[in-house]
Amino acid sequence: MLSLVSCESPQPVTESRPYTVGYNFRVHSDCLLLQEDRPMHWCQGVAQSSDSIWVFHDNHLVVAAIIVIPEDCVDSVWVKVARDQVTMGWTHESDLLAAASPDDPISQFIRVFSGKHVYWFFIFIFAAILALAVSYLRHRRISLLHFHDIPSAYPMLLTSTLAIATTIYSYIQLYTPSDWVFFYFHPTLNPLVQPLALCLFLCCVWLLLLLTIAVMNTAFSLLRFGEAIVYLLTLLALCALLYLVLMFSAKWSLTLTYVLCGLYILLATIHYFRHVRAHYLCGRCGAKMRSKGRCPHCGAIND
Repeated sequence: MLSLVSCESPQPVTESRPYTVGYNFRVHSDCLLLQEDRPMHWCQGVAQSSDSIWVFHDNHLVVAAIIVIPEDCVDSVWVKVARDQVTMGWTHESDLLAAASPDDPISQFIRVFSGKHVYWFFIFIFAAILALAVSYLRHRRISLLHFHDIPSAYPMLLTSTLAIATTIYSYIQLYTPSDWVFFYFHPTLNPLVQPLALCLFLCCVWLLLLLTIAVMNTAFSLLRFGEAIVYLLTLLALCALLYLVLMFSAKWSLTLTYVLCGLYILLATIHYFRHVRAHYLCGRCGAKMRSKGRCPHCGAIND
């Protein structure tokens, strides 16, 4: 039978952590095992075993205490969490962070969006919409970003902003991951209170939201309803492709991501000013026209 040796009792954590006592988590895995009794030192360097309880998916937890057991070979940090006044217990910090995430809508979105399965989701979206566009092209010509585009700068600005945001995100993940961890545990949509890289990233996020609204409004005003839907779907597919290319390039070299991002923005801007920008207005309906001739909206001849 094992016996206790004289040693110091577990001490509260004093090092800086992204969460503290009173912080709220939500269980996102199927379940999480908690140990009812406070973990104690053993001579072998493992925590004392005791009765256990379970908490389950979508349960809300609050941090009640954090202690360190240095000789614990699994994880030296133990966290006490409570679901309610009756259901509470201890678990390794690593197990807690693997099974639960901050109880905040922004943090929940970041967790889902940062998962590896999201890449397959984007690939599926791109393939499905591409198949739809090819099928539609067999019957009629459609408007498509960079190919027979609508006379508006908003789509080009949207994809360029997405490229910049993806590049900044890759930079943060590589060079300032601690800033991202702190943001994950304490999210805010105010860019002015964040470090420079996060500030720029959040500004891009806000700009993406505004540009998305502008693109939708422009598409429905310049195209028929069905054509506008197809245009927006193909734009979504191209955004997904651009995101995937930049994210995968960052895994090889961030310099390559910088080059691809800059090259795309340069080519997209040149293409817009050469082939997309409208220089004329229809004399009858006022619609934008790339060149003189028949108005594609009302059919009037403009010489």
